[in-house]
Amino acid sequence: MNGGSLIKTILNRPTRRSKLNRRLRRRQRLRKLASGTLMTAALTSIVDVLAVEPRWVKIKRVNVPIPNLPPVWDGVRIVQLTDLHLGKFVSLDYIRKIVKRTNVLSPDVIVLTGDFVNDGNTIVDGLERVLSALQSKFGKFAVLGNHDHWAGAGAIREVLDKAGIVDLSNKSALLERDCEQICFAGVDDLWTATQDLSGALKDIPEEVPRILLSHNPDYAEEMPPSPRVDLMLCGHTHGGQFKVPFGSRLWLPIRHSKYAAGLVEGPHCLVYTSVGVGMVGLPIRFNCRPEIPIITLRQR
Repeated sequence: MNGGSLIKTILNRPTRRSKLNRRLRRRQRLRKLASGTLMTAALTSIVDVLAVEPRWVKIKRVNVPIPNLPPVWDGVRIVQLTDLHLGKFVSLDYIRKIVKRTNVLSPDVIVLTGDFVNDGNTIVDGLERVLSALQSKFGKFAVLGNHDHWAGAGAIREVLDKAGIVDLSNKSALLERDCEQICFAGVDDLWTATQDLSGALKDIPEEVPRILLSHNPDYAEEMPPSPRVDLMLCGHTHGGQFKVPFGSRLWLPIRHSKYAAGLVEGPHCLVYTSVGVGMVGLPIRFNCRPEIPIITLRQR
């Protein structure tokens, strides 16, 4: 090899510095790629939390076994609406869409378990007209929530009455089909009112199945063992509105986290807690879509 070729070979040979520069450039590209991926994921999550999930309502189907349920009532379908929270983050048009979706389900019974409005400024005539459009075969029943009491219980009860919805706060109603009965009862809100379960069920025959409405599921821990209740339907929790995947929920306004969402066994009866359709506090939902449950009663 002559001298010129040797010099050319040496010049063309990768130096330690050039190798280091290539490694640095590669790391920079990887960092940019990782940053871009994280930024995209963050933006997607923000859009989901603020714009997608809060209005992405799902239909949830739940079968519940009830002891001594008469055959004629086997398969009766109860649609539950809860925590509408008409107000800053929930429009009347959104509630109108919820009502339309509910009617499409052809429910036998509709129950509404409180927090119709967020505050007193959102008790509007339009809410009465929208709720009056709800359609069911055997009846529409409700109890009030803590926000309803804070907003004005009398005004909310007037809205319900004009909408053809029966207020069951510390009361009951018997439904009859082919001479067989089933009872729907309710108690008033745990935080802001008095609960009189005995008064609500005092005239109900012992053999008749009892479905109890209570806004706050913590009442399951405070209710007396008698009179008997077979199933309690609740709301209030919103499911926390933000649930970490495989982890905890952001916020739960209850003492007993087992009642955060879904069907669980309470001390005296089964308890179903719906995550509801509205929002309060932060206008977000994540991994906790709003829901319209269809609860089908079955013979045990």
